Amino acid sequence: MSFRKEMSSKQRKNIISAILAPGISSRKLENYVQFVLQDEKKNVSYLLDKEQHITFFSYEKMYLPTLKFIRKHTELEFPSVQVDEGAVKFVINGADIFSQGIVNYNREFSENTIVTIMNPQDSVLSIGKCLFSSRHLLKAKGKSIINLHYLGDKIWEESV
Repeated sequence: MSFRKEMSSKQRKNIISAILAPGISSRKLENYVQFVLQDEKKNVSYLLDKEQHITFFSYEKMYLPTLKFIRKHTELEFPSVQVDEGAVKFVINGADIFSQGIVNYNREFSENTIVTIMNPQDSVLSIGKCLFSSRHLLKAKGKSIINLHYLGDKIWEESV
């Protein structure tokens, strides 16, 4: 069962400290965190702005921005990984990303880093957790990134 509630300013400040949005100040983030929608069945929380649009979702004790938020806020400074054209259809269908489909990355990062996955035209397709450091990413075999949120999923469609 899901329920939605408006947050107090104290709750908002506590949650903002758990948001991963590099490049955006916590003061600016306050505008995008007004309500919380909790899905107890899936053990996930979603943060909503004043217009009730999902802006962040919970993952491992932190909140990650939605793709719509990432596309709107180009000042976000996530490491990104670019996949080849053949991997695009799999990524947007929710598949995890395998090293064979990765072409390059924009900067160095460590293992378990949250990254954005980009198509060859540099549009964001998904957000995921990288299982390897950037140093080992292109040499790795098999699954390299866990796909957490992608174009066309329930968060994208806002039907959670």
